[in-house]
Amino acid sequence: MQIVWLASYPKSGNTWVRFLLYSLLHGPPAKSIDVSKRIPDVHRPIPFSAPPSGPLYAKTHAALTERHPHLDKSVRAVYIVRHPKDVLLSGLNYHRLAGTDEKALPSAQYARTFLNSFGDPMWARQGYGSWDQHVRSWTETDRFPVHTVRYEDLKTDAPARLRAIAEFLGIDADDAAIERAAKASSFDALRALEVREKAAAPAARSDDRLFIGDRSVARKGVFFINAGKTGQSLDQIAPGLDDAFAKSFGTRHADLLERFGYDA
Repeated sequence: MQIVWLASYPKSGNTWVRFLLYSLLHGPPAKSIDVSKRIPDVHRPIPFSAPPSGPLYAKTHAALTERHPHLDKSVRAVYIVRHPKDVLLSGLNYHRLAGTDEKALPSAQYARTFLNSFGDPMWARQGYGSWDQHVRSWTETDRFPVHTVRYEDLKTDAPARLRAIAEFLGIDADDAAIERAAKASSFDALRALEVREKAAAPAARSDDRLFIGDRSVARKGVFFINAGKTGQSLDQIAPGLDDAFAKSFGTRHADLLERFGYDA
């Protein structure tokens, strides 16, 4: 079995790329769990077996180290990178989606902890490392070819980015197929799918769908497929956080921010 990873630090667009690739290869999914079955998540208990032909495409949030699962079967990867400020805000939304409210985890406290750790400490404990460690591990490796795509460029022109991914993976797809897959995987389409599934199955976690969260958090306007914004301000959480972000990331990781065209 050969594995091609769809890799990213959490909350960087991995699920979106899974839907894009699934839709390109198999057509629009009827259910979100269809994506998990065809492009499994190495962190979830979904069967992880070789397809009848071709490589297995799989999701990972783990940093690329000697401890990464199935490293001996890994042949290439698509790496999705996102501005860490937007990762921070999306991570906060994820905690809200999982049911952790403002009282249990104040937004400003989460943001400052993220800045001090250069990532979410919970994700570090799960083996993902900090944002910078994760990005470097995948984009500076010589183990196998890696194609890097910025989340921001996916937002600007998803068909163009999907076309580049397909070419890297050796997938033969014409422009019409690319456009259909991008349309089927738009934010509006994925949000509508999430809403339908949560209305039909309100349990917080389920084996028959990909999106976490239940009907109650959806009613509060908290979704896995969130706004997908870029270039956001942290001052909406607490005054001065934008300055703190610029100081912490800009001082120690200016090279990474510059490499990917990000302002602190």
